[in-house]
Amino acid sequence: MKQKKYYRFYKIGFWFFILLILLELFPTNHNTRNYEKLNHIEELYGVILENYQSSISEDSLIKSLREGMLSNLDPFTRYISKEELMRVNEDFAGDFYGIGVQFTIIRDTVMVIKVIDDGPSEKAGLLAGDRIIGVDSENFTGKEIDNSFVMNTLRGKRGEKVELKIFRKNTELNKTLYRDAIPLNSIETSYLIKDNIGYVKLDKFSATTYTEFKEVVSNLKEEGVAKLILDLRGNPGGYLDQAVDIVNEFLEGNLEIVSTEGKHRKKNTYYSNNKGSFKKGDLVILINEESASASEIVAGAIQDHDRGHIVGRKSFGKGMVGEQVPLNDGGAFRITVSKYYTPSGRCIQKPYHSSDTLASKKEFRTKQGRVVFSEGGITPDYLVSNDTMSHFESNFWNKNYNTLYEKAFDFADNNRVELTNNYKKYFKKNRDKLFSEMLELSDDSLMIHSYKDNLIILFENLILNQILSTQELIYRYNKDDEYLEKALEILLI
Repeated sequence: MKQKKYYRFYKIGFWFFILLILLELFPTNHNTRNYEKLNHIEELYGVILENYQSSISEDSLIKSLREGMLSNLDPFTRYISKEELMRVNEDFAGDFYGIGVQFTIIRDTVMVIKVIDDGPSEKAGLLAGDRIIGVDSENFTGKEIDNSFVMNTLRGKRGEKVELKIFRKNTELNKTLYRDAIPLNSIETSYLIKDNIGYVKLDKFSATTYTEFKEVVSNLKEEGVAKLILDLRGNPGGYLDQAVDIVNEFLEGNLEIVSTEGKHRKKNTYYSNNKGSFKKGDLVILINEESASASEIVAGAIQDHDRGHIVGRKSFGKGMVGEQVPLNDGGAFRITVSKYYTPSGRCIQKPYHSSDTLASKKEFRTKQGRVVFSEGGITPDYLVSNDTMSHFESNFWNKNYNTLYEKAFDFADNNRVELTNNYKKYFKKNRDKLFSEMLELSDDSLMIHSYKDNLIILFENLILNQILSTQELIYRYNKDDEYLEKALEILLI
């Protein structure tokens, strides 16, 4: 009886919480009907737990109920567990407390790829290529080691001591570190790309994005930059206010940036304030299929005001605004509360269910009268074709990626000094050796020789991921980038 009594109290608390959510999501004047529906669900809940033929936990049943509720909503409304929420908040806060390494897991062992400048690991003398085999006297190798486990173990509170056991070139070393703030910059790199043209690669819209952007643009202007390429490719979005602030940098005063509106949210329109620092210079925005949400707000506003040119591929098509509600279990509920609209009135949300319909060809007008469409994403002013692999290359690369990644790490680890000093010279000297590593994985030696040059470049890039900094990698990739070639063509006219 005590067990059933506890269980009923547990249910009462849980269903009261569910009721609050449902009343918020589905308000009605017929509250009695809501209670009746909840009573029906609670009745089923009790019948299952008290009568089902095999053991089933309350947690698993509640999880099934939660997933069932959310399955009828949009894919952006979801539950975030306590553990996941910690990582999500860190990613968008702009920093976290950790030891300052980038790592990968190969053969059940944590390998250090890069050591963050001025971080705890660099101060303690850790090097790229070190293996972390123990943390705080506990073994840190084995099949149970995954990325989440490593991050949960190495991150923590500021100032906490961490004892590491390191394996380096057949030698075991003990290192003592103290966790400290590790920056998670949203701007991956910025530099003077040509003449008076600056380049900024923006990875996400976090709490520090606008501050970072102001600083890098100020530095670029000091170098003589008068034109700008803002690269939003692969940027999944983030905070709405940061996107608004970025757009504000480019617009004259009192111009609409974006508006939001939902069934339970009044219309809210954001305007420029004429305080931007780059209101005159020529501008190109780069986007692709992975540019979403806040990235599309920026691209849409620039396009609608004819403030700059959009180059690339059609964007993802996420026109929803979400809010995050904290929950009693330490997790959170991220719920879509409104849609956003570009200055011309476009909502660029693409259908997320096969049964959805969308007036995709509805015409809208930019400030100068150009026709743009609301068709599930921002369509660029200048389209760039996809640089696709051949069928053979794609199959070979995807099938053997994990093996190639391990080979790339081993190659980098065994030749780190030579590659760091002059990787171009080393690659040229060892070109045939690199190809032989891939040749032994192919069932068709004739076909793989046809794609030798392309596959060697891919393998070289995989190796350099272990050697070069993020800025150096982007600089390398940008040299033969069709998006950038088109952007430069526009800006150099």
